[in-house]
Amino acid sequence: MDKLRILLISNLYPPQVVGGYERGMADCARLLNDSGHDVLIVTSNTEDYTSNCHQPDNEPEIHRCLYLCGVWNNQGTAWLPLEQVAMRTFQNRVILAQELQEFKPDICLVGNIDFLGVELLDKILADGIPVAHYVMNSAPGYPVELMPKSKLHQYITCSDWIRDGLKQQGYLTDTAQTVYPGAAVEEFYQVELPPRDKLRIAYASLVMPYKGADVLIEALSLLHHEDLDFSATIAGGTLSQEFVEELQRFVESEGMEDKVKFPGVLSRQQLKELYKTHNVLVFPSRFQEPFGISQIEAMAAGLTLVTSGTGGAGEIVEHHIDGFKFESENPLDLADVLSYLPTNTNEWEKITVAGQKRAMSNFSQARGIEQLEDVLFKLGKMK
Repeated sequence: MDKLRILLISNLYPPQVVGGYERGMADCARLLNDSGHDVLIVTSNTEDYTSNCHQPDNEPEIHRCLYLCGVWNNQGTAWLPLEQVAMRTFQNRVILAQELQEFKPDICLVGNIDFLGVELLDKILADGIPVAHYVMNSAPGYPVELMPKSKLHQYITCSDWIRDGLKQQGYLTDTAQTVYPGAAVEEFYQVELPPRDKLRIAYASLVMPYKGADVLIEALSLLHHEDLDFSATIAGGTLSQEFVEELQRFVESEGMEDKVKFPGVLSRQQLKELYKTHNVLVFPSRFQEPFGISQIEAMAAGLTLVTSGTGGAGEIVEHHIDGFKFESENPLDLADVLSYLPTNTNEWEKITVAGQKRAMSNFSQARGIEQLEDVLFKLGKMK
């Protein structure tokens, strides 16, 4: 079996996104499609989450026909009323049955099924079709008592931290395999490292409390009061405009409005341009991150990664070898790491170069997709 018919199921699919999970699954679909596999994406059509993320020309076929049973908001998540959930769950099973009958997949690659439910997996497995569930959250989207127990079901995890966490929660992980999703490192790679004349700090993530943007702003305030020269860009969308405005008011109250900018959501091309003019990426998440692709993209571009290293994000760099880690939620520790760089320029350059090499060799999408294909082929043979 040289090529596979792969049905990919995800609750959202770009340009409709909430975070990196959807983008990661889209990269998998595109790369598998480019490798010659026949890929069909089945997802929802939830226009409220439409973003400006770039859609490549070589997109596989997409059927936006499923219905979500809940919503994301600034409080987190919220389920729809029970009657509506029951109706949508039934509709999704009918839709999926038709897609399976028409497409006849060799295997299903499943991503985020929050608000879709484990019932879809049960239907696929009942039809004798293997399921590879690529888990990029701390849980697979259903409680442990509902997990599939079929030999045709296998977890793929985006980090060892996710895999170990699933095991501790009681999910069956004997066959689970970590496959780092990787990043488009060749796309972000820069031959010349960004200038290090002063600290030029980038933040590129959702601007939300759990992502720690406020921790970075507090650390910048400490640098500002020490008269350390720097500039910073806080890039990213938000689910809480009030939080962004609070950060902006703090920046103004500290007299940093000329140093700290908030451009909002950036397109992929704008992000590349951002990395050309910045030399440090701060990843200050207080949330236990499943992985952290933005870290790899920045490292490939030649930025020095300074990360809280929570969850799977801690597997990306070794402290003071190819990046820096600081204590999560500790702006003093973050400020200490940042102030170290301009006073130790030779060490700064050495660690930056090592970080770029690590990103290119360990976390490329090409490497990740080869490992993913290997899992899919082996699981597909069990059909």
